[in-house]
Amino acid sequence: MIATNVLTPLAATILAQADQTIAPSTLKSLEFELPDSGGDWALFAGIAVAIVAAIWLYIRDTRMLSRGWTMFLAMLRVSVLAALIVIALNPQERTQRQAYRPSQVVLLVDTSTSMQQPASDPRTQETAEPLSRIDAVRQLLADSELIEQLREQHTVDIYTFDSDLSEARHHFSTRYVPEGQPVAPTGDPQEEPVVDWDELLETRGLSTRMGDSVDKLLAEVKSRTLAGVVVFGDGVSNAGRDVGTANERAKKNSIRLFSVGVGSTEPPLNLQLAKLIAPTDVQKGDAFELTALVRGDGLEGRTVKVSLQKRHSEESEAVIVETKEATLLEDGIPVEVTFEQTGDEAGEFEYTVQAALASETVESRPDDNVAARSVNVFDRPLRILVIAGGPMRDYRFSKNTLHRHRSMEIDVWLQTGSVGISQDADDLLFDFPETREELFGYDVVMAFDPDWSEIPEEGQQWLEEWVANEGGGMILVAGDVYTPQLAAAADDFTSILKLYPVVLEEVSMTLGSRDKSAEAWKLGLTQEGKAAAFLQVTDDPSTAMAVWEEFPGVYRCYPTRGRKGGTTVYAEFTDPLARGGDGQPVLLAAQRYSQGQTVYLGSPEMWRLRAMDEEFYDRFWIKLVRKAAEGRTKRGLQRGMLILQGADYDVGQTVPLRARVLNSQYRPLEQQTLGIDVYDPTGKPMVPPLTLRQDRNRPAEFVGDFRVALPGRYRLELSIPDSSETVVNEISVSLPKLEAASMQQDVQRLKSLVEETGGRYLSINEAAAELPALLPNMGQEFVIDQRLRELWDRQWVMFLLVGLLSVEWLTRKLLKLA
Repeated sequence: MIATNVLTPLAATILAQADQTIAPSTLKSLEFELPDSGGDWALFAGIAVAIVAAIWLYIRDTRMLSRGWTMFLAMLRVSVLAALIVIALNPQERTQRQAYRPSQVVLLVDTSTSMQQPASDPRTQETAEPLSRIDAVRQLLADSELIEQLREQHTVDIYTFDSDLSEARHHFSTRYVPEGQPVAPTGDPQEEPVVDWDELLETRGLSTRMGDSVDKLLAEVKSRTLAGVVVFGDGVSNAGRDVGTANERAKKNSIRLFSVGVGSTEPPLNLQLAKLIAPTDVQKGDAFELTALVRGDGLEGRTVKVSLQKRHSEESEAVIVETKEATLLEDGIPVEVTFEQTGDEAGEFEYTVQAALASETVESRPDDNVAARSVNVFDRPLRILVIAGGPMRDYRFSKNTLHRHRSMEIDVWLQTGSVGISQDADDLLFDFPETREELFGYDVVMAFDPDWSEIPEEGQQWLEEWVANEGGGMILVAGDVYTPQLAAAADDFTSILKLYPVVLEEVSMTLGSRDKSAEAWKLGLTQEGKAAAFLQVTDDPSTAMAVWEEFPGVYRCYPTRGRKGGTTVYAEFTDPLARGGDGQPVLLAAQRYSQGQTVYLGSPEMWRLRAMDEEFYDRFWIKLVRKAAEGRTKRGLQRGMLILQGADYDVGQTVPLRARVLNSQYRPLEQQTLGIDVYDPTGKPMVPPLTLRQDRNRPAEFVGDFRVALPGRYRLELSIPDSSETVVNEISVSLPKLEAASMQQDVQRLKSLVEETGGRYLSINEAAAELPALLPNMGQEFVIDQRLRELWDRQWVMFLLVGLLSVEWLTRKLLKLA
């Protein structure tokens, strides 16, 4: 049978993966199946004997005839036997299509935030601002001839890694054409797409898993034509497995590993303001302290000047209020510098401490010498009304915490209480405030699963009006008893349910069922939750998330079936069995409600945080109350307000931003977008400017976000339309603690990664000149399709054999031979 020339799926896949600039070639060859067994040789021996016998018989039978007839008849018989020999040899024509799989090189670049560190020791640089490590890699790949030199022999694929390996970020095709391979027609020449190196090599990761990432890449890239993998980085690996696993896999799979090191190899010389400790609230007239912890590397015994600056929230310029000197201790040991201040004026103040060496010294990193904290100086305490449906633990513990705080006054209405009970509070109530004036005198209302039916309908309307128009803040804690009743009787509590950031689910039984409460589930913090300042329960923001990761969690959470527009969810309940149509139940969320703010807490079990540390629990509730009171403390006829989730962020984090802007008639703006200017720590504006989009559910508010890429102070300026007023806010950005510790290139780790793999370590200054020669061309030719055609299996062959035998038979008849 004749085989058809059709590409198999495997062949088509291989051809698609081959470099498209190299066309397949076609080769044809003639093949015979020679005998290779005893049976095959016996067949051919039998045919040879038959030929000899045929010749002998015709010589004998035609001895009475002329020699010509003998030769003619013998030729006919021998021709048939010869044809049988040819058929037995099975002649075939083989047609092969061959292609070329080009050699491949993979470049793997570290894009963790440690690559923001200087590429070399600033003490050896002539420029004031040394190049960062990632910029040095970017220059090597974008501006040097390295990529083009590699493309002369290989295809080049670029991957990145930080806390995990990325997908392939970019592919460069090879320019190599093997000898004898035709170049495929490409039609009109097209320009290659321009590579956005800034976006491609943008630093994002808050940790570095070098060992895991390289090992994962080696498991994914299994090409026979892989010439080598080149890792660009500073050798930092502060999470995951060591590089030994990746090294073993490379040796097992015979993959060459190369490492290109970037970063100073000299011990660092650096001054750092490690921490600034300051109170968040101070009573007007009271004295307080700000303590700066200053440490140095390679600066033992040197004198450092530490200055304190103060700026009111409504002012743009800070003033220096005090300067002190201190002597640095041995490397890594901080020295305390304390400033004593007095809260003479009420308001929000930003205190900035800056450390500088007394003599001129070029540091390894000059941008970690500043820290800032906000201090609220209050002339009157926050007034808080606590309403509780029963004496639940969170009610008791949080009430006592707030009652002890000097900046807060607590009035309590325990709905199950009676005259004569004792409660830690400034005033004990037995009913809801009787007048609007009494209610409007409070800054925050905390509702612990209250019986809303005990509040008259007029009082419920007052609450909604107080939040919307007076900037009041509400903390709504769900519980087992009255929250299900609230959800079931939605028509009776319209004003109250408006204030909830979530839509409550109707349930037919309480949350205390043993089947649903057998295990504690951790808080599922969202990105907004990880960035929220009010959830940072330690002095150091970098350790705050570790507290929530260690926190065992809560056993139950009230089910929700929706999140209202404009709601920010900070945490979800992680029990997979509690998942509903809207996803996991909301555990912690907040929403801006006109001038005020409401906060929802879906579980009355935050008291479990006290088992870790009572201070964590106290800070949680104090910061949560201040979060709810933001609208109250900033209330007034202001046309613009910037709302941030926090003031401190790590490099690589996304900063969610919300702006509330009104027109000159104090009504929502009639526009879909709003521009805001963001200035990075170097003073350069973000290009293009950040654009906020109108919240469809809150026309007066605009939302957006941006990512911070540099450590230092970012300044946000919002110009109010049709006004000279400008709203200004600032955030502080620092390197993550894990990444900030990498001041020096880890050459030994980079060498351990490539040891005995056939590759080697190179410095970034050596890479462009030496790397191309170290990567051999591993390209291969391969067959993508072939066709076999049996040459004897033809109709004419059959007619030929029949014809020869017929002529022989007819001739013998005519010659009257037996």
